[in-house]
Amino acid sequence: MATTDASPQTQGDASWTRAGEVCADPAFREAIWRHCRYRRASANLAELSTRVHPGDQMLRHSLRFWDVNRSVSQYYNVALQQHHAAQQVLRALFGEPRPDFTVLDFACGYGRLLRFLTLSIPRERVWASEIQPDAVEYVRREFGVHGLASDADPERFEPGRRFDFIWVASLFSHLPRRLFHAWLERLLAVLEPGGALCFSVHDQCLLPGGIAMPAEGIHFIPASENEDLDTSTYGTTFVTEGFVRGAIAKATSARHPCFRIPRGLANEQDLYVVPCERGRALDALASFRKGPWGWVDEWSVSPARELHLAGWAGSLDDGALASVEIRIAGKVHDVPCGMPRPDVAKVLGDPRLASTGWEFRHGLPDHPVLVEVSAPSARGEAALLYAGPL
Repeated sequence: MATTDASPQTQGDASWTRAGEVCADPAFREAIWRHCRYRRASANLAELSTRVHPGDQMLRHSLRFWDVNRSVSQYYNVALQQHHAAQQVLRALFGEPRPDFTVLDFACGYGRLLRFLTLSIPRERVWASEIQPDAVEYVRREFGVHGLASDADPERFEPGRRFDFIWVASLFSHLPRRLFHAWLERLLAVLEPGGALCFSVHDQCLLPGGIAMPAEGIHFIPASENEDLDTSTYGTTFVTEGFVRGAIAKATSARHPCFRIPRGLANEQDLYVVPCERGRALDALASFRKGPWGWVDEWSVSPARELHLAGWAGSLDDGALASVEIRIAGKVHDVPCGMPRPDVAKVLGDPRLASTGWEFRHGLPDHPVLVEVSAPSARGEAALLYAGPL
């Protein structure tokens, strides 16, 4: 019997195809380029790849909950913030990377960070490792970096060299206790003598309600957003600060320095920085900034092509922002913030964010145009809240 309803699989395929079209849109690429900091002077827009691999679970996960524009925007906003975080840590410890500086993006996925990192660090000085073979091949081909196969057993990870800086986003936040210790020890072992490791975790404050933290300070749930990986070795992990510091001490030595940046990654995961040198000063990391954040809660286009947008925007460091910038067909509209958003203040636990709401109405031309919403701070930072054709 004929039906007009598309199956979930068909709807998913259509959303993914549309997401790819948005990512390839020249206006969208320019929006991403404007929000990418830490580019070398010689870098140009042609070097920026905005393609997303079909196996990328991060974007596919978002598409289950939101429309295409908001899903793609959220994917890139988090990627840009990750890049900003990694660059801050790297430069706080090492300054401007020297020509022979080496970086390993471990558990790199399909290159969410690499597309931006290679705009400042020479591709031949960047290594990327992942347990999914197709991801390793993709990042090697797409971003021109060195690909390294990872392994379920940390002892079998043999990169054949050491690295100055190892970045590990969203791996330790998924590991059971045994692998948490084993991977921490293995990655510290492949640092250069003056190098540093930075990894992210879910702090215990993110534990779902009703779940108690075990006495040992780690709680592993055998489930994650990545359906392709074994849930016995890759799930969702929550830890206490005491557990992490104890794990670092076990992998190194007592009193080994480390620095914690609460919610330093996408305003969710904590970052821990561990230098190879026992006497390394980490004071420069105290100036780390999370940057602006926000969301487009509502969007609609009337039959008469009137655009309505509403959301919130604030600085996770400084509180309320003066305004958001909405770009339509090249014209920038300055939209003041200040509308009541007590829900934002409550969820984020920051009363300074209680007046971060904004709203915007404007006529659109008869043809599709890219609408971009950006949240700039007084410090020159900017978060991409929305970008897509309407």
